[in-house]
Amino acid sequence: MPLIYMIRHAQASFGSQEYDRLSELGMQQADILGDHFANLGFAFRGVYSGPLARQIDTAQRTVSRANNGEAKLNVVIAPEFNEYDARGIIEFFAPGMAREDPKFAEALHNLFTDRHALELVFERTMGRWIAGSSEVPGCETWLGFNMRVQAGLDRIQQEVGPRERIAIFTSAGAIASVLRSALGLPDEQVLRLALHVLNTSVSVFRYDGSRPTLLSYNSVAHLELQRKPELLTYR
Repeated sequence: MPLIYMIRHAQASFGSQEYDRLSELGMQQADILGDHFANLGFAFRGVYSGPLARQIDTAQRTVSRANNGEAKLNVVIAPEFNEYDARGIIEFFAPGMAREDPKFAEALHNLFTDRHALELVFERTMGRWIAGSSEVPGCETWLGFNMRVQAGLDRIQQEVGPRERIAIFTSAGAIASVLRSALGLPDEQVLRLALHVLNTSVSVFRYDGSRPTLLSYNSVAHLELQRKPELLTYR
């Protein structure tokens, strides 16, 4: 069974017009993770990344540092590990929810300046998406998203050997989806867990082609060892 390291991308530029790029802190987080893997002597059989710039850049910086600057492995772009369209989902549900609830409207106004406001807006809008009460134009369903991530795991499991170590650079939603499959969690709990996946955190699973087995979750030991609390970020 391959050992799969699912890694959340480093901090992106939340609140800016170009969110899908690493911040200066995000670049530092990815470099630290790469150095950590190098110190552990990890040899990955394959490195995969979702198609977003923040996912690819995290993968490339991490792998480069892990290999002491040598490009020994290509980063394979795997669309299955793209994040769901949170922005599209929020834009679809938020106007109506703001009319229904003044508290939600206030949180929506403070979306980019208050973490608690972001969590409230995210949890409520994603909750409606997961419930499937309305289809969001141009967005996949929650079920479709989980099936897509599962298909990615199946493909990788077929491409690599049974005892190989694989890295997948992705986003919080995809990691939470695999955790859902491994532990049989209810959808609402998966949503809350996704809010607390740290940037460059490492979650490790074994996968036999039927159901993943969780070995560790949301580890940021590489950042904690730096003794700099500002390195621990969620957005």
